[in-house]
Formats: sequence, structure tokens, C-alpha cells
Amino acid sequence: MRKVSWLTVWMVGGWALMRCTQAPQAPQAETKEAQQVQSVAAGTVLQVDGQKSEVKAIGTKVTGRHEVRFPIKEASLSVGEGGCLSGGKVTWDLAQLQVLDLEGEKKAKLEGHLKSPDFFDVEKHPEGVFEITGCEKGVGDTLYLSGNLTLRGVTKNIRFPAVVRYEGNTLSGKANFNINRQEWGIAYKGMPDDLIRDEVNIQLDITAVAPSQ
Repeated sequence: MRKVSWLTVWMVGGWALMRCTQAPQAPQAETKEAQQVQSVAAGTVLQVDGQKSEVKAIGTKVTGRHEVRFPIKEASLSVGEGGCLSGGKVTWDLAQLQVLDLEGEKKAKLEGHLKSPDFFDVEKHPEGVFEITGCEKGVGDTLYLSGNLTLRGVTKNIRFPAVVRYEGNTLSGKANFNINRQEWGIAYKGMPDDLIRDEVNIQLDITAVAPSQ
């Protein structure tokens, strides 16, 4: 049997990574160590509608990409003076994740793998959490949100742009940004000829309503 050198393996793997389907174009979230969550100042507390809101992720590899939805378990947001978000916490159910672009056996197999220790390790870490630590006003409806993102028991602070609009007592917010999964210990590389990119696209679509007076 002909031996394959480590150099050959490295070159093939590197070439595969260069050919890898790119993550969706989106701002790269700024990542730093977890920050202390400040006490929420007085403001309006909105309840997030889990039926109208979602957290999605798009992962890419050499042979394509997959889109995954994470159901929201509970969430609320606090709106401070000037329309910035003075606080809030969103918790989603990793154990109930859904692959959106496959069906049948392939769908079930990938969902099982994503729940395994190779990825989210849902037996030990069944939830993902994002908790707001800061908010800055941008141009128009754009806000720059900072918050602690917890996955697999690892918490990092991320900063990203979001578009937030208000209509009556309803808030609608959308965000689209990329993170590096390695920051949260999600290190599975994939198969040698089908490497997985470290960049993962995150999409938030949130609808929240102020409680009736």
C-alpha cells in the first residue's frame, strides 16, 4: 500500500478549506471575554413572542451548507430611554434544534450529530443564552448590541449591529452576523475531504410586545 505523507494530507486539507463554501456575507461580531451584566435601568419590559421569533445558524463546508433553527424557550427585552435596549435575555433550546434543508434520514442523522459532543453537547448544555450587556445607537434604526453569548458552557461577549423598529407596543428586531465557533469550543473539523468552516452565520429575528396595561 502506498504511504501518504503528512505533507500531502496537509496540502489536500488546505486546498479543501480554500474551496470551502463561504459563510454568508455579514459583519463579523467583535468577540471578547464575558462582561458583567449591569442592573437594568427603569424602562419598558417587552415579552418576546416565541412563535414569531427565531434564532438560526448557517454552517458551511466544502460540499455545501446547512441551515439550523433553534426554538426560543423564553426571552424578554428592556427598552430604555431613546429606544436603546437597556437589557434583555434570550434563551433557546439546543436540544430541539431543527435542520431546515434536509428531510428524512439525512435530517435526523445531522440533527443527532449536532446534538452530540462534536458540536453542542446538548446532554450537558441543552440551552444557548444571549444576555445584553450594552447598547449604542447607530444611524437610523441601527443599534449596536453587546452581550454575553453562552454555548457549551463557554461565555464570550459579542458586539454586532441590529436593526430595531417600533410600531405601537411592538418591537421587531433583526440581526445578521458571523462568529467563529472555535471561540465556544465547537472544534469538530469534519471529514478530511469535507472540512467545515469555523465561521458560522447567526440570524436573529425577534418580535416582542409590551404587556397590556
